[in-house]
Amino acid sequence: MTSLIFTSLIALPASAPAGGQPDLPQGGDAHGRTYRSTLGDEATRLRVTRRACVDHRRGLAFYVRRANDHRARMRLDRTLALSEGRPRSCPDARWLATGVWRPRARKWRTAAERWVAARVLRDFEVRPGNRAWLRAVDEAQKVFPGTASWLLSCSASEGGHGRWVPNSQGSGVGGWLQFYPSTFARMYGAASLELAARGFIVPGSAHSWYSPLGQALAGAWGVTNGRSHEWVGSGCRA
Repeated sequence: MTSLIFTSLIALPASAPAGGQPDLPQGGDAHGRTYRSTLGDEATRLRVTRRACVDHRRGLAFYVRRANDHRARMRLDRTLALSEGRPRSCPDARWLATGVWRPRARKWRTAAERWVAARVLRDFEVRPGNRAWLRAVDEAQKVFPGTASWLLSCSASEGGHGRWVPNSQGSGVGGWLQFYPSTFARMYGAASLELAARGFIVPGSAHSWYSPLGQALAGAWGVTNGRSHEWVGSGCRA
């Protein structure tokens, strides 16, 4: 009898779980804590990996968007996009973000800044010390190069290089080049059409008779197109 009882005890499974729960490694509570700690470390690693993957994909989307934003500033219509099926994985997303699209976005930013500097014209506030007319003459050289000397010479014998002034005899002309409003509208209108055709961007303020940039562009268009005889100042002979 004793032998049978002993044999039965030996046959019982030593690790049969109650309730179907997985066994912890044998060896006491210290080993159990080590096992649980290992599981926790693995879960943490997986969470960090998933979060990094999300960050890589967000970074990739950001750089793709920025590259297209810079292209839009240059009025380029075609939208850049990822190749179909990309990114294929988290490492692929990271490489595309940092190795491909970040440099590409920087390249288009530099190109856009150069494009803006060359194509977008600036007007200048007329106030003491701002040299608005002289700066407007420089700005007009982006469109009509070689006209600076005439603009400065003619204006020196017309309305000067300082503030906007009307004709002292009340003739109705005014400004640095002493335009009649109708003459300014005609020449500036022609200049504006040419600028638009050549892809230049002009601020709305330049449409005004009182604008230094507007008068500089109108005068530069005039002398470029053989209209210098419409001015009577001694410095206006082309």
